[in-house]
Amino acid sequence: MEYLFHRGEKIPLIGFGTYRLGSLDKSEELGTLSYGIDKYGITLIDTAEMYGSGISETILNGIIRRYDRSRLFIVDKILPCNAEKGLYAECCKRSLERLGTDHIDLYLLHWKGNVDLQDMADHMEQLVRSGMIRHWGVSNFDTHEMEELFACDNGPKCFCDQILYNLADRGAEYDLIPWCNEHDVLTMAYSPLCNSYDPRVAVTSAEAVKRIAHKEQKTPESLMLSFVIRDRRTVTVFKTSSIPHLSNNMKNVFEPVGADDITELEKRYPPPTEKYPLNKI
Repeated sequence: MEYLFHRGEKIPLIGFGTYRLGSLDKSEELGTLSYGIDKYGITLIDTAEMYGSGISETILNGIIRRYDRSRLFIVDKILPCNAEKGLYAECCKRSLERLGTDHIDLYLLHWKGNVDLQDMADHMEQLVRSGMIRHWGVSNFDTHEMEELFACDNGPKCFCDQILYNLADRGAEYDLIPWCNEHDVLTMAYSPLCNSYDPRVAVTSAEAVKRIAHKEQKTPESLMLSFVIRDRRTVTVFKTSSIPHLSNNMKNVFEPVGADDITELEKRYPPPTEKYPLNKI
């Protein structure tokens, strides 16, 4: 595993996403997570109270109990509808109970909704002081929303913005990712292998992607992951349900992609030349 350091934290560049965890074979999914931790050091695990209405968190309890808690970096999220009601402490407590741990490493507002950002920052800081969470951040915030947050008291304490970002969806590169880098906010990319099956197949079956992956001794999937983490300032989380898929995704993933091959990829998947709204799922 390779890491980056952000505000004193050592964070894996690649982590597990757990959306729809439990929808397949639970034992196989748990085995895949354990294999990823043991084989690759994938100790960053992302979940949310929304995922299966707490089922993902409950299943992760079985993983957390197997390992030294200090090895794991657990990311969780509160729904805007609960945040709007001020239920930060209540929701966090319930998530902690389902996870079977006494703290969450990074607690995110899942998306902005109608949440008052000053109220959010105040409640998140209260959770930090209580020891229930170590850091807080946001998810699916575009640049103007980050600017609004940073205008609030304690807003600059936001640790992370988790966003949709991948080779085929590079809109965040126009101003959001540079803004986060400039303001010391960690960018965490979700859906690095695209946000659904058809777009993923469209990328992984593209002749240019297959050719470059072969040249780089990667798979198309590991090439996509390598692209997302290429600057070593962005971390990413992806969902996988089996050990063969995980091994496929991790093949030579930390080997940098050559400059000529990056140029070739950008001919097919060019960077944005203008601002458009952040894509979200």
